[in-house]
Amino acid sequence: MPSSAVTVFEKIFVYTASGSTWSTDTEIEAQSIGGTAFDLMQASGDFLYLGSDEKFDAAYFDVATSGSYTSIKWEYWNGGWKQIVPLSAAYIHDVDVTPTYYTFAADGWEEFPINNMSDWVQTAIGSPSTTKYWVRASSTTASATTKASINSIVKRPINAYCTTKDVFELMQMAQITDTTDFTAATNPTKATVEDYIQTAQSTIEHRSRKVWRPQYVAEEYHQFNLMGMKPANQDIRKLIDVSIWTGSGWESRTLGRDNDVFFVPETGMIHFSRFFILPARFTNYTGSMWRWGGGEFNSPVKVSYISGRDFNLDPREAGMVFDAARKLAAATIIRSADFGGIAVGGMDRVMMAQRADSWSLEADDLMDHLRAFEVF
Repeated sequence: MPSSAVTVFEKIFVYTASGSTWSTDTEIEAQSIGGTAFDLMQASGDFLYLGSDEKFDAAYFDVATSGSYTSIKWEYWNGGWKQIVPLSAAYIHDVDVTPTYYTFAADGWEEFPINNMSDWVQTAIGSPSTTKYWVRASSTTASATTKASINSIVKRPINAYCTTKDVFELMQMAQITDTTDFTAATNPTKATVEDYIQTAQSTIEHRSRKVWRPQYVAEEYHQFNLMGMKPANQDIRKLIDVSIWTGSGWESRTLGRDNDVFFVPETGMIHFSRFFILPARFTNYTGSMWRWGGGEFNSPVKVSYISGRDFNLDPREAGMVFDAARKLAAATIIRSADFGGIAVGGMDRVMMAQRADSWSLEADDLMDHLRAFEVF
């Protein structure tokens, strides 16, 4: 894949306060689909550190052992550790469910308020110390009864389809800036180009009706159907939870072909492995009533999942997505940035304007292809 954007954390540390120790090579296990699970924090002075070369706004956790944390405190580095309020609880809208933040009690997703982290900067963490963009998690419980263990962690970079370096190289800016990427001192700055890329990503997703980065979908309601249910979003990466309304609360069903519920990627369907009907009060009605729902039992199934195509596993379209994203961002830079007389002047400025128009047209053509290409 031509893009340098990645969905794995380049560095992960677990700091244990009792021995003042830092874990080593934790990021390798976190990148592995299988492998050996690694433990998270237990005491309040323990920390999980997530480090990335580029900024990120979300992470998915595949949990091996459920943690018994009351709540999790998240912080990022802006010259000191600043606490942030994550966004997982904002996905809970059901009045029958008390909104709670993600606590590593099961597989799940945590999202960070990137708009409130404009002062996020890199720093050196760990032993040996490594300079990255860091966020860290700690338990508010003095000592958790059970510390969570993790199979793998997936990040969502804010620039998932291309990076600022990809745009920089397309525009051949090295001879102008004498750097290898946009920085805080270049015109435009790296932060500005990051914004342009995020806009390009939204444009591509809107035009193509497809997504190539992880998206969290929570509380999607469905009618109960013995034949199965098809989620509203395509390209499900991970089915997190399927819950059934019992008449007094939501009951989470165990996932797996040999358990209660399973997912078929080829058809995009969620099926029930075990035969069961809704509560007994409906047994006097016809089959269509309890199968499709009615009254209180209308839409009695609730699902949560991670959707979005995997950029690394989509060789037919990912290259087009990458090319469209960097060209849209580069065209925006040419139209928006004032390079002065150092970069362009006279006829050069006209040529750059023409190049911006050409890149925009090429990106439009790529997005038309992305929308038209479907696999059934």
